[in-house]
Amino acid sequence: MLKDYPILESLLSSGFAGDRDAFRASLELMGKRAEELGDSQVATLLDKVAKTAERGWVEDRTDAADKKAAFGRTLGSIDDIPPGIMMLKTNVTMNEVILPANVKLVISEFLEEQQYNEKYIDAGLEPRNKAMLIGPPGNGKTESAKAIANFMNVPLYYVRYDELVSKQPGETQKRLNRVFNFAKTHRSMLFFDEIDAIGKDRSDEGQTGEMKAVVSTLLVQLEDVPPHVLVLGATNHPEMIDKAMWRRFHIRVNLPNPTIDEFVKYLAMKFGTFKLEPKIDLRILSYQLEAENFAETSVFVDDCVRTWIRHDKTITIEEAIKRAVVTWPKNRVKIAK
Repeated sequence: MLKDYPILESLLSSGFAGDRDAFRASLELMGKRAEELGDSQVATLLDKVAKTAERGWVEDRTDAADKKAAFGRTLGSIDDIPPGIMMLKTNVTMNEVILPANVKLVISEFLEEQQYNEKYIDAGLEPRNKAMLIGPPGNGKTESAKAIANFMNVPLYYVRYDELVSKQPGETQKRLNRVFNFAKTHRSMLFFDEIDAIGKDRSDEGQTGEMKAVVSTLLVQLEDVPPHVLVLGATNHPEMIDKAMWRRFHIRVNLPNPTIDEFVKYLAMKFGTFKLEPKIDLRILSYQLEAENFAETSVFVDDCVRTWIRHDKTITIEEAIKRAVVTWPKNRVKIAK
């Protein structure tokens, strides 16, 4: 019976911790699981417990002092990192991430709450800690995650689905629980790149019962994650994500394809160390490249530097750019959509 309810551990943990929201979410997910199994006895029991919880018997007993103290906890040992995540070292700064003004504002307010968490906790609030980055590939979602982790000076844990997902029933949920339980022990950040791979809509007919259970576990853990743990999700396919996932994330921002002005700014940053001569017009260059995203533009810059090095730096970087522009269409064949 226990193997049929992989979220039982989360239910008990949230109950003992006094986390009402997470407890309710767990009850809801277990109720749905009981319905899927046709287990009327468990369904009836869960309904009674839910009514008890509505009367306020499950309350958050974590006091403000403990919440504040959690922001100062650090990683004990890298040996404690469980399978399913890897620590990424980053030196990317917020200035190196080119974002639309409205997106920068939303992210800066998000980070400000994390920086000055005490005043929010003193006011009876919790600083927002979960953000979803949406948009086409190559527009800075991963770079934004790295920059945020660097800015907040927290360890960045990249979730590796190849290690997390198991064919053994119930094992993926266990690993996912271990990942979150580890992250909660200290100030940290979990990054779910391509979160649609693990948070796919449960109404999708192609979803197996096992993966639906994984989504349910992820929903419970997202509901239960404390404010000192940052969680960032990124997706190119928001339409594929389970609808219940969206309300778990405090902010949701769209990173669209760059404008010409943003391409110009990006090129100026990438070529910054070379101090380009005025005769290189970066706006014209941006139009010439016809790049779809920053990732493509970065490849072009790399081509220029390689051309410069190939000629033993006997030519100027401006000449290298001109030569790279000529070969660019051949190097970057567009793939039909």
